[in-house]
Amino acid sequence: MLKNHIIVGNGKWAKKIILFLKKYKIVKQIVIISRKKKFISYPNYKKLNKNDFTNILKNSETAHICSSNKSHLKYFNFFSKQNIKFIIEKPIVNDLNELKKIKLNYKSKYLVNYIDLFNYDFGKIYDLLNKNKNKKTSITIIYSNYLHRYKKKQQLFESWLDHPLAIILFLKKKFSNFKVIKFVSNRDKKKKFNQNLEVEYKFNKIKIKFIITNNFSKIRTIEIQNLLKKYHFDLGRKISPQKSSFYRLYKNLNNIDNSLFRFNLNFHKKILKEKKKILEAIN
Repeated sequence: MLKNHIIVGNGKWAKKIILFLKKYKIVKQIVIISRKKKFISYPNYKKLNKNDFTNILKNSETAHICSSNKSHLKYFNFFSKQNIKFIIEKPIVNDLNELKKIKLNYKSKYLVNYIDLFNYDFGKIYDLLNKNKNKKTSITIIYSNYLHRYKKKQQLFESWLDHPLAIILFLKKKFSNFKVIKFVSNRDKKKKFNQNLEVEYKFNKIKIKFIITNNFSKIRTIEIQNLLKKYHFDLGRKISPQKSSFYRLYKNLNNIDNSLFRFNLNFHKKILKEKKKILEAIN
């Protein structure tokens, strides 16, 4: 169990995480920092003044930054100074210019929540590919949500590109030259975009394709074709709490020194660069 745990933000995603932490008693106390106030939300509600918060901060070991992307840089630098273990939602910052402004404390210990890397099935995928690394393999990563249509042209891809890119970079440690296989973007009667993007990477005997679209019902899957055998992993399937992505994320935070997901800054730099290249290619 974590002791004083700070959550930055009080929006929809932050509340989902807070609910999970409370329900499964992962933390002893939750302190919320929102734009307008600071307060203890669990186990009892209490508004905090400046002195209260300063004292709690001194006795806090962990934090989770769930605020809007535009505030990530500010809070990353703040918690880095505190020597607190923390989680920050993806993207770590919005662009390469902001990345240059990150101030790393040598004692900083942090995880970026590329949520699918903490999925229970991702370990199986990682092991499967390692065991068959000399065999010809095709991997397809699919992200879609038909219920969510965007009004801005690249908003769908700006929101979702980080996920497949993090998976590819973690599995292969680098990016090869990508090829845009398909790109469709048109507006429906409600002036919202109907979009589909397919991008392919080739690494020796492994071919990885990802699809980001809003043409399918809600889905996030990985399919692996290896010789005559096909594997299907549903990353959105319901699973026991102890195997859930949130639970595994916090388990990695608690044991961050030994975590495979304690990334260095270069990892995020590569993702930001690759994301920029893809967005420019389909602009």
